[in-house]
Amino acid sequence: TSGGVWYQVWISERNYVGLSLEQTIEMPVYHHITEWNQSLFWFSDISEKSIFTELIKISGIGGKVAMQMLSLGASRLVWAVQSGDNKTIESIKGIWKKMAEKVILELKDKDFIISWVSETGSPVKVSSTHGDVVATLVNMWYESSDIERVLWQLPEEMKDLGEIIPYVIKNI
Repeated sequence: TSGGVWYQVWISERNYVGLSLEQTIEMPVYHHITEWNQSLFWFSDISEKSIFTELIKISGIGGKVAMQMLSLGASRLVWAVQSGDNKTIESIKGIWKKMAEKVILELKDKDFIISWVSETGSPVKVSSTHGDVVATLVNMWYESSDIERVLWQLPEEMKDLGEIIPYVIKNI
């Protein structure tokens, strides 16, 4: 409450599970205003908020569905989009095959800064190049979790697929 006014704030299941009673936290909030409604959405960090704002731009995805999608976790959702993983996106309640394809198509070429921090202490940028690497190596029978683990440790100066793919294979 604030000044006697009660607010209902939407939060993803993933973030809700991480809360404890009497814990003081600060989280970014998005005030979503439509013709018929006003809603507040609460995020664990600014990267989740930026993904949310891109999701709600997609026709057919409202705030509640976008929050449900973020329950996967920001990094997992971004990897699913970048690698074209329809099945992971379809596993979200309220998302069917055509919508999963639409999400991938609309967001595939966007770069997101996700909240994962590298060993150097800086945020990691997930780009479409990384999605291409994952898709290529998965087609070569490598496990996506192994590929992603190595990509998190990828030196920032590596930008070319011709360098990245051999690096990942060598370090799996």
